[in-house]
Amino acid sequence: MKSIRLLATSLLVALGMGVSSCGDDTLDSEPITTLPTEPSIFEKMDKAFAEYIGDYSNITCRYYQEGESSILFTGLKNKHLWFAEYGTATKGIRFEWTDIEETDTIQKVYKGYGEYETIKLNNILPLFHKKTTVGNIVTLALNGYLRQNIFTFNGKTKRNQLQSDHSKNKTAYSWFQESVFIGNCCYSNEGDTIYVANQPPQFDSQGMPVDTELISYEEGIRFRTGYFEGVSAENISISRYNYKDAKSVWVTRIVPPFDVTSEAKRVLTLTGNTTNIWNYKCEVTFYDGTKKDFTFKINIDNGKIVTDEVKVTGISINEQSVSLKQGEAFQLIATVQPDNANNKKVIWSSSNEVVASVNQDGLVTANSAGEANITVITEDGGFSTTAIVTVTKKQDNYTSLIVGKWKLTSGDANATHVTYKSDGTFECTSTENPLYNEVGKYKIDGNKLYEMYSDEEEWIISDILLLNSMTLSVQELEADGVTPSGKKFAYQRVK
Repeated sequence: MKSIRLLATSLLVALGMGVSSCGDDTLDSEPITTLPTEPSIFEKMDKAFAEYIGDYSNITCRYYQEGESSILFTGLKNKHLWFAEYGTATKGIRFEWTDIEETDTIQKVYKGYGEYETIKLNNILPLFHKKTTVGNIVTLALNGYLRQNIFTFNGKTKRNQLQSDHSKNKTAYSWFQESVFIGNCCYSNEGDTIYVANQPPQFDSQGMPVDTELISYEEGIRFRTGYFEGVSAENISISRYNYKDAKSVWVTRIVPPFDVTSEAKRVLTLTGNTTNIWNYKCEVTFYDGTKKDFTFKINIDNGKIVTDEVKVTGISINEQSVSLKQGEAFQLIATVQPDNANNKKVIWSSSNEVVASVNQDGLVTANSAGEANITVITEDGGFSTTAIVTVTKKQDNYTSLIVGKWKLTSGDANATHVTYKSDGTFECTSTENPLYNEVGKYKIDGNKLYEMYSDEEEWIISDILLLNSMTLSVQELEADGVTPSGKKFAYQRVK
């Protein structure tokens, strides 16, 4: 691309001299009074065509221009717009482009307001060439002032209308991926309009947006030195710019870590952009020749300066499942990875504080029966983990409470007194029948009282309804240990 632009620029100078090989046109000139001693430009051109191309009889409107290491030939080849570049060292062809459609030497140029003028095509100059995956994009200068933009793709072609209005004659410039910008319009590699910009971009001598790294068809990351968008002349600004809307998404001021005078030269170089964190190096040259540099990182999503802090990568917890009784507490401990992370702050929360609550130190308190998720999340990065806490109802120590002598106050039974002993046995007696005496063993499981008389083999199961220091009430259950049998007994402690 660079060689074509340089050669085309030189050719425009030749055009200004009126060189043409397209037929009967003659140049106005003073009468020749002396014979020329050097070969004419036409002779040189014919010699070059013959030397590099051979038979060029099928090429009209011929032009050529020599560069430092290459030579460019242009013209109408078999009535098709054509140009080719050859290397001067090997005389081998470097690349060649031929239009798909035929072009007549008589062209109609739109003057505006429905009017046209007819011109004769005299010369063809390539100003831009971009090879794409589907074809080529070319800008040609016709007769020096007309711009013809041609898109070829998959054996098809699309071109703009020739216009005499110079403001509408625009050269294509490379854009994001295979697109191009022509004037204020972004085109795909097939010549379709992607969008129209509110303001056309500025391009440098290489045909790329000035001080910009494109990240999409519409946006690019731009940097500026000197006063720009409210940033003082001593500093640098980085901005994310939307070319469609012609405005900045964000602008960030870059303050050097040392004093920089306004006349100092600043060169900003992008050193890494494989992620959304872009790395830059700024080289500062002062008027006396002193040089300093500094580096910085910026997040292109939000324009924030990125420091070299160690980020959190994960979190773990000492227990994933905890079982507690009502009123108990348990210390959960969270470990943030890596150990040298700058921000190890975490936030604790409970999904059901009625069941279990947690403070910001990770201490869990069991409040009522049920289940709750205790979650801890890192402030940096939002990494989280959860412990499941199951809370059961607190039960009294029925075994110790039941030991002692109880007097039956209600219920259908022979015994008037029952003595529960600490060795897990009991004795029943009756004041009405001194001879009545039965003994057995008992056990307590939760709020269930199991009794088995010495002359029987099955447990009598009762549900403890109330048990404290003075009162005991139970209700007998069926053999399944769940279904009430309807018999209830009440006792009062004797001693």
